[in-house]
Amino acid sequence: MMKEWEMKVDVREAIASITRHTTQTLPKQQAFATRVALTRTAHLAAQAEQREMRDVFRNPTPYTLSGVAVRGATAQRLSAEVKLKDDATKATPASKFLAPQVRGGLRGQKRFERALQAVGAMPAGFRAVPGSGARLDAYGNMSRGQIVQILSYFQAFPEMGYRANTTAARREALARGTKRQQGYVYFAGSPGDRLPRGIWQRVQFARGTAVRPVVIFVRSAVYQERFDFEYVAQLTVEREFAGQFAKAWIEAQETAR
Repeated sequence: MMKEWEMKVDVREAIASITRHTTQTLPKQQAFATRVALTRTAHLAAQAEQREMRDVFRNPTPYTLSGVAVRGATAQRLSAEVKLKDDATKATPASKFLAPQVRGGLRGQKRFERALQAVGAMPAGFRAVPGSGARLDAYGNMSRGQIVQILSYFQAFPEMGYRANTTAARREALARGTKRQQGYVYFAGSPGDRLPRGIWQRVQFARGTAVRPVVIFVRSAVYQERFDFEYVAQLTVEREFAGQFAKAWIEAQETAR
């Protein structure tokens, strides 16, 4: 976990309860059993976190489920760690996008949202949610293909540079949506006073045109705590560590013979 989420579970009492009746001191065997038990328990905790995700989130993606990492114990470091991954290649790490679900608070901006905001398509202080015209993947998220199409349409790829000082002419062009792409014209804004702001499609039919929202802009929402990462980890340690240590303790003594 991130440092501000850090939680330590002391397992020394569990170790002492199992080893106090041994007839001889076996420091090497005890260290071995501790290392093995800590690592095995950490992996069990990671599995429990994934089960919890499936319970509290609707159809979580494989990327979300893979956001739990384990650092096993070593002979030099008799401690193990279960955390949300804080690094990722060209994606938002789990420690960031799951943070509001663990601690509550504001959801951070996605790359897609930052890119739209940079070109003036989305106003500051808003987040983007799928509209009725969005194409969703199997997990209920906007399809990557449609996101790429929208970014391309508005020339909003991050590689094109940051355009915080968007000109009035540029904003008007975004609102007009004069380009056509695969039968659709996109525009940013609202087609009417009572309709929400967002990214809209103007669709051409044989008998006329219609508009539908692909992305709706909503005010930044405060998330409630849903994913009790720390409780799941602590409960797993309380349930599993003593048994894992007892098993490893027997293995250590058998190895020493």
